[in-house]
This record gives sequence, C-alpha cells and structure tokens, in this order.
Amino acid sequence: MVFNGKPTREWLSREDTSSPTASLEAIILTATIDTNEERDIMTMDIPNAFIQTELPQPEKGDDRVIMKITGELVNVLVKLNPDTYEGYLVYENGRKVIYVVVLRAIYRMLVASLLFYKKFRKDLENIKFVFNPYDPCVANRIINGSQHTLRFHMDDVMSSHENSKVNDEFGKWANKMYGEFADVKTTRRDVHEYLGMTFDFSVKKEVHGRLYNEIAK
Repeated sequence: MVFNGKPTREWLSREDTSSPTASLEAIILTATIDTNEERDIMTMDIPNAFIQTELPQPEKGDDRVIMKITGELVNVLVKLNPDTYEGYLVYENGRKVIYVVVLRAIYRMLVASLLFYKKFRKDLENIKFVFNPYDPCVANRIINGSQHTLRFHMDDVMSSHENSKVNDEFGKWANKMYGEFADVKTTRRDVHEYLGMTFDFSVKKEVHGRLYNEIAK
C-alpha cells in the first residue's frame, strides 16, 4: 500500500476505506429534538484528527504503508535529525529520496478517515455512548436522567444535553483525548455553522436552518 490513495482506489473497496457520516435526516431530526427539549448545543472541531490515529500493526506478510519523500523535505529531515535519516538517503535519477513506513494516518490516505472513525467510536463507547443501529454517526448516553446526543462527520461534532455542564465536561474530555497538537475548538452560542449548514436555535422551541442554499424550518 502507498501513502497517496489514488493508485489504490481501484482495488480497495469503499467499505474498507471510507468513514461513515451522519445522514442529513439524522442531523435534522436530532436538531428538532434538541430545540423541543430546549437542550444546550455545542459544536466542536477536533484538530489534526488523522495524525492522532495510529495505523494497525501489520501481521507477518501483510502490507505496510510506504511513503516516498523527495525534494526539499529530504534536506530538512536530514538536517533536523541526521542520525535517523542520513543512513536511509538514496538517489534516484540524481534526486535525493527517502522511503519511510507510515505509522499514523495522514491526509490523502484512503484508510485515514475510517481509522479515525473506529478510534473515535471506541473512545466514545468507553464513556458509555451507545451508537444508533440505523446511523453509525449518531450516539446517545444518559446523564443525570437525560439524553446526551452526539452526531458527527469525521472530526466535526455536535453535542446536546439539557444541562450545559454536561457539554462543558464533554468538551474537557475531548480536549484531553485529542488536544495534543492544538486545542479542540468548541462553539457555544445559539447559531452554529455545522457541515456547511446553519442552525439557529435563538427562538425558543424552534430551529431555523439554511441547508445548501435552501431555507428550512
């Protein structure tokens, strides 16, 4: 396997490489429940999600993911850490090249999004979230007798609970789990931009939204 997903797209199935995403119906229905129950709404963006996901260790005979590094980046790596990289420097047609085995998911790998989904799902299940059997990107748990709902598309998450402190604690948990390289960004207000849509919860018991240039109520 290679780092660039394009050459492997023809022989890896979509099911083996693509992350599930929350359906539009699920997002609209849960937003309707949120406003009817007057829940506190929080959206969040997990930074550098892919690089925080380790690739599974290959079994004997399995494929490893190889990345070919060329150009100025080779010089940068050798200068930064000559003991690690200098011994692996080779020349191809006069160009400096280093081949590396990829240990973490990175952008443009076909399996990156699926691997992050599996990691995120497992982490959520460890804190008692139960995933919806009809939508693999919607999950719920009961906190203080009330439902805590998540829906997500990759690293973009919307969280709701009637008690704002539940969202506060979930934001702290997310930052502890995924804030290694940068803080997890959270938004706490009545209007949320989420997955290319605008959700306006400023009117009690109503949610107004703009969906793909169409107005919905």
